[in-house]
Amino acid sequence: MSADIETVLGEDISFRGKLHFKKQLQINGRFKGKISTGGHLVIGKSARVEADVEAGSVAIEGQLQGNVLATRRVDLMKTARLHGDLRTPDLQIESGSRFSGNCIME
Repeated sequence: MSADIETVLGEDISFRGKLHFKKQLQINGRFKGKISTGGHLVIGKSARVEADVEAGSVAIEGQLQGNVLATRRVDLMKTARLHGDLRTPDLQIESGSRFSGNCIME
């Protein structure tokens, strides 16, 4: 998965604000704010994110507190912790992940 990722916010990064990008981004550190992209977002195992997310696709391995709107797909990996609502046409939830919220699949 991470072989295609062009930009990574490392574990030692703590960022607050608005993120806009076009292709792929992986967050391994802390982020608080809003994320919007037509591309692919990866929330890495060590990530702690508090944000509302609008993206093409999202893969969550770490912690996300916020709502997710994905136009293509959301993947909750076994280490994922999501507290928020999901809206996506395609959802994969691995055994071991934790999801607290509502889900709408259109």
